[in-house]
Amino acid sequence: MLKFDESKYKNDLIAQVEAVDEGKKIADEITKQGYDNIFFVGVGGTYAMMMNFVTLAKEYTNIPVYLEQAGELILTDNPKLTKNSIVITGSKSGDTKEIVEIEKWLKDKGIRIAAMVLSKDSPVGELCDWRIPLQTFKGVEFEYLSMYGIFYGLLADNGDFPKFSEFHEQIKENMVDGIIKVQKDFDSRAEEIAAKYYNTDYQLWIGGGELWGEIYLYTMCILEEMQWLKTKAVTSAEFFHGTLELVEKDTPVFLIKGVGKYRSLDERAEKFLKKENNNLTVIDINDYMISGFDDDFKAIISPIISTIVLNGRLSKHLEEHSGHDLDIRRYYRQFEY
Repeated sequence: MLKFDESKYKNDLIAQVEAVDEGKKIADEITKQGYDNIFFVGVGGTYAMMMNFVTLAKEYTNIPVYLEQAGELILTDNPKLTKNSIVITGSKSGDTKEIVEIEKWLKDKGIRIAAMVLSKDSPVGELCDWRIPLQTFKGVEFEYLSMYGIFYGLLADNGDFPKFSEFHEQIKENMVDGIIKVQKDFDSRAEEIAAKYYNTDYQLWIGGGELWGEIYLYTMCILEEMQWLKTKAVTSAEFFHGTLELVEKDTPVFLIKGVGKYRSLDERAEKFLKKENNNLTVIDINDYMISGFDDDFKAIISPIISTIVLNGRLSKHLEEHSGHDLDIRRYYRQFEY
């Protein structure tokens, strides 16, 4: 398969799954210290990835959980952000400008920070109180896994996620081989989709709930940033309040169907699009669900499956057809701005 070193990938996944234990230890230490609320703070892809946890928090816990964009938070503050808050942030590179600045700002306020980062010796790694281990730079699935121990550990310690042990065990037993299987199962379909849509003028992407962050991330960070394709992303719920008027018979539309409580909203959009559009691609996460997980956990792991099929496979085939290397940028990190 294109750009898929199975041996290295499997070893990295094993290491990331093992690191869930470290995340749970961090959660236990934070719980012992005490806290009033949790703030997820990020930018770009990390911010998008965090949307999933904040969305699912509403289903599981009464702990106040907030999501803030780092560049905005440092300008506006938030009265609910205090010395009794816990901030969860992250930067794969460890030197993302906005994250370094927000960490310094938080440290000045005496606010505790847990940061997902590759290196503890990076600026982000040095500024945080706890390093959430990340095993490799590329692959959003690793970022989700890195957060499982600390976030669901905090919920478990609060009595809100009593099946944490079962969830953790099923991750250890099923996640690595399951992820690799999804990569292989979707590869041929990724090639078909990429061959058809790699040079479109405009694409419309729809999804919702626990997958909205994935839609936002993929359209902005992959299609726009890495392939320079023009896109519009909208939630399934909001699709009917404006964006539907952009749908014509030949408009390329992609619908990612979730498996959780928001699925009926996806199905409503699908019903409309099958009637009004002749260029619809539906990717149902249920069709690629990793086996061995309880039904209770399927919505939780669904963003991992989404990022595997989209970022893991589809982006590689788009790159192959477009001839536009995924690492080429015009502006991002090319100069100071």
